[in-house]
Amino acid sequence: SIVSEDDTCGSSNSTYQALGSPQPTDQEALLGKLLDRPAPGLHRPEDRFNGTYIIFFSLGIGSLLPWNFFVTAKEYWSFKLRNCSGTALGKDSEDADILNYFESYLAVASTVPSLLCLVANFLLVNRVRVHVRVLSSLTVTLAIFVVMIALVKVDTSSWTRGFFTVTVICMALVSGSSTIFNSSVYGLTGSFPIRNAQALISGAT
Repeated sequence: SIVSEDDTCGSSNSTYQALGSPQPTDQEALLGKLLDRPAPGLHRPEDRFNGTYIIFFSLGIGSLLPWNFFVTAKEYWSFKLRNCSGTALGKDSEDADILNYFESYLAVASTVPSLLCLVANFLLVNRVRVHVRVLSSLTVTLAIFVVMIALVKVDTSSWTRGFFTVTVICMALVSGSSTIFNSSVYGLTGSFPIRNAQALISGAT
């Protein structure tokens, strides 16, 4: 028998069949071999109240949120690094570069860990379960933001270069954890209908 396109809904890694439409015997046999167990008819679960869509949309919003927090607080960084504003205050050229090229330092601290963590996530995708990767990356991001919030209330004028070092390290950790989170969640959407992947992308943009 032939199943019409209206009865089948596909995604990147899976196929869902609408309720009430029979599944061909040869497809059931093939699916049973792939799953090493008898395969019941695959039915697309109903997304009541668009809950799954909202969840993936929220995950998309949170995917770039840590980076945006770091790069949009220009006045905050200028205040914290004010002792490195230039040679007029008796600072050397290295101290002056800390504030003048601070965004460049953040870009490097973001790009390199992202690349390394992306490769690591690719190598560990079949060894570490997806919920472990997602929850661990969220835990690291939350811990880093707790540290950064605490530093807001701390007077760092006497150890500006130390504060700069801590900030760069925090940025590297947040960038790496965000990369693992993003790649894991994007891979997870392959098990859901394509509209959930669209929700994730819409939230990220």
